[in-house]
Amino acid sequence: MTKIKEKINFCTKNPIIAAYAGSGKTTFANMYPNLVTDFVCMPYKYYLEDTEAENEKQKANTSLVMHDEWPENYINAIKHTIIISSKILIIPSDFFVLRLLRLEDIPYTLCYPQRADKELYRKRYIDRGNSNEFIDIFIGRWDNFLDGFEKDTYAHHIILESNQFLSDAVFPNGGH
Repeated sequence: MTKIKEKINFCTKNPIIAAYAGSGKTTFANMYPNLVTDFVCMPYKYYLEDTEAENEKQKANTSLVMHDEWPENYINAIKHTIIISSKILIIPSDFFVLRLLRLEDIPYTLCYPQRADKELYRKRYIDRGNSNEFIDIFIGRWDNFLDGFEKDTYAHHIILESNQFLSDAVFPNGGH
């Protein structure tokens, strides 16, 4: 029980968790809706039709038009939300967003997989219906992403074990 309280206290002091694609951001938020918000970036990053915002196939769609205000508009929304909400914000581990968080001196936790789990994540992306473009980015640049995360000395780090999801790492044993 003490370990879980420590995790909750840590998350309260550092209310932003930037998690890698496929680590279970949406599932975590759905499991703990009173504690966690999946703060999706797609509506801030791209001009979208309502039906596109939560569609896995739309992620990394090269035909989407990016907002001129990205990523500053997303950072402003994060700053506003952490002021008015006590929930943990789950965000994607986008390097542009992480850079701005550091510049604004906003603490965050990085959550990402072990290097050896590349094929496990490829399977997760395929199983959840991500596009080939998405898979090319997150699997094709796997080592580049992980190198960048490992070099981030500002963040607290959670490195997921094989077959572990964000919810398992933050609230082991289901938070009990």
